[in-house]
Amino acid sequence: MKNKMSFTSIISIIEMNVKFYRLIGLAPFEVNASRVRLSKPFCCAVGGFVSLYWTAMISSIATSNHGNDRISRISNYFQLITNAIMLSAILLMPAFRLRNFAEVTRALRKLEHDLQQDSIVSNFRQMALWNIGIVVGTLMVLLLATGFDCYVTVFRGLIRVDYWIITILPQFVDVIAVTQVVLLLLYINGRFRRLNQLLEEEQHPVVSRQLFQQSSRLQGTSVNNTKNINLHVIEVHGCGMDAATLKHLQLPKVLYRYNDLYDICKLLDRYFGLLFLLTFTSIFIVTTIQLYYSYTILYWFTGENGFTIWSLMVCLNTISINLGVLLTIVLLCEKISNQTKHANDLLADLQLRGSRHLTSEEVIKLTVPFQAPNKVFKFSAMGFFQIDCNMLCGMIGAITTYLVIYIQFYILYADEVKKSSFVSRFQI
Repeated sequence: MKNKMSFTSIISIIEMNVKFYRLIGLAPFEVNASRVRLSKPFCCAVGGFVSLYWTAMISSIATSNHGNDRISRISNYFQLITNAIMLSAILLMPAFRLRNFAEVTRALRKLEHDLQQDSIVSNFRQMALWNIGIVVGTLMVLLLATGFDCYVTVFRGLIRVDYWIITILPQFVDVIAVTQVVLLLLYINGRFRRLNQLLEEEQHPVVSRQLFQQSSRLQGTSVNNTKNINLHVIEVHGCGMDAATLKHLQLPKVLYRYNDLYDICKLLDRYFGLLFLLTFTSIFIVTTIQLYYSYTILYWFTGENGFTIWSLMVCLNTISINLGVLLTIVLLCEKISNQTKHANDLLADLQLRGSRHLTSEEVIKLTVPFQAPNKVFKFSAMGFFQIDCNMLCGMIGAITTYLVIYIQFYILYADEVKKSSFVSRFQI
């Protein structure tokens, strides 16, 4: 039992995460120290659940009483179908991307092994606590939001429980699936930040010496026992390090680790590309429609037929969750991209000025094989668009444009909207 709870490597943390995501069908495989194995019975169960979901959704649409107006009814068709496609892809994709997941796991294991060989030790226990905290916090927020949604739409709005489950389940599963991406992006960002710190210390010897002395005092070690602590070169008198060896070995090691991180980013982009695409598409459609609903409720704020503060809060609840997911993914991807840009700036400065033990010509000879100046990574949604702040601004502009179009259509059917009964954000 003690071995199960000890976190001594990145693989042990991945095993813990996979066990959790396996409970909700997002990881139909098992991870151990040597391999990743697909569970065929689990895949069959997930496939059966997806088929059952589509059957229940189509049946609910066919037997609905069409209580809403025409615009809201068509909008809900878009929401239900989009969310059903997203849920199906999220649950079925891992079974078809097993090889990609195995490559990601193998690359992470190799990176951590190489970093440990280079005397960069990771605090896996702290990393595991952060993982648990993020997942538990996300679950608590989701449960609170889902409970409030259930209270308004089921108990106050008198919507059938089975229909409510069909409408709320895709969003719940999607947010949990996004936490996988968030955890890995946080890890990648931390590794890029650490390597950039090494280059900064190589660039600023006085600052690095102060950082070294502070770390020595904290760890209770003397300056004379610093031979295996840092990957880069530290100019500390009396440390007994071979300057000739450090001159030729340390900078290439940093560049190799950068290259490994770029490769991991490519693997993650390939593995989560479909999740990015469907998540952003769903956020765009659902958020636009929920904003239209909010406008409708505020316009006919009578306190009757569902045009109440409760319905408005349900719409805002959905919008806030979507915006939270959108901003989290975009800002993390943008942060990693900025880290790669910062790495290129540091390397360009080293090429121009030289490092502590290398001339500029020697640095150029080392960095040219790695093609470092061309490596600025940006995540994408299967190549359809890059995930950055420009995409975020474009999506906000598109949502605003379509919201105006919705309002124009609303003017044509204002009387029909007034006579309708707005109860649920998905009621047809």
